[in-house]
Amino acid sequence: MRKIVNLICSKSKLARELRYNISFIRATGYVPSFKNPKTYNEKINYRKNNPKNELFSVCSDKIKSKEYVAQKLSSDYIIENYYVGDSITVEKIKEILADKGDLLLKANHNSGPVYLITTEATDDEITRKVYDVNNQLKVDYGKQLNEPWYSDIKRGVLVEKRLSPQEGETDVRDYKFHVFKQNDGSFKIIVQIDFERSGNHSRSFFDDELNWLPFYTLYADTGVCIKTSIKMPKNYDLMLTAAKKLAEPFSYVRVDLYNVDGAIYFGELTFAQGSGRSGLTNKAYDLWLGRLWQGDPSH
Repeated sequence: MRKIVNLICSKSKLARELRYNISFIRATGYVPSFKNPKTYNEKINYRKNNPKNELFSVCSDKIKSKEYVAQKLSSDYIIENYYVGDSITVEKIKEILADKGDLLLKANHNSGPVYLITTEATDDEITRKVYDVNNQLKVDYGKQLNEPWYSDIKRGVLVEKRLSPQEGETDVRDYKFHVFKQNDGSFKIIVQIDFERSGNHSRSFFDDELNWLPFYTLYADTGVCIKTSIKMPKNYDLMLTAAKKLAEPFSYVRVDLYNVDGAIYFGELTFAQGSGRSGLTNKAYDLWLGRLWQGDPSH
């Protein structure tokens, strides 16, 4: 049945729109108005249908975005590249593992999956992950999710250094700064923090002073503990400054940064969180975030 639906949607724009609207309602709990957007998710969908900022494509490219950030901030923020190419082989991964140690393997033109490969990985594991990333290069991710800026990216493979988690944690803590540029040129920032992605994954939201905000995304597994307080990391003020500087050309962007004992690293820039289907606690919070987004969503 799913194959039949996919076939119909591949040939009919109306069918694709209908399927998307149904999935949007299921995810968010309300009927959207994409032509007159007011909520956060509606504005993301308006952006997807009316993108007008040439930097969307550059900054969504996991390879080119590093060059962009190095120019805007400093090369100190960039995670070391071990390999950049049109494809990758098992032999090349083994060579990098032997020379450099643990690594991350990813395609540059989509949002994953991203693979951690350690020096203890088996041949079968390496082969499976290499095969999948090479296969990702065959997919027009922009067309698949109606995020056109991804379609303009020259597809390739990126292998980069693995950042080591701080003591007591299994993953590097992921700070996602949702930066909304205000009409007066200032910024409003909501901080999303993902904890323990490889294990008991949870997600919490905070203001820019790391005071907990009482809403959550509906993706979360039932029973996952939501953290309501965290210790401010070293050099947090530098993270805020970096996020604002990277966000300056956009009405809204999500700036992902890592902080490893005070050393700050760039993760990625995202222009359509959850592809515009990030269900929140209720519509009131979706509207609240939508009001923070004051500029033209096309930019």
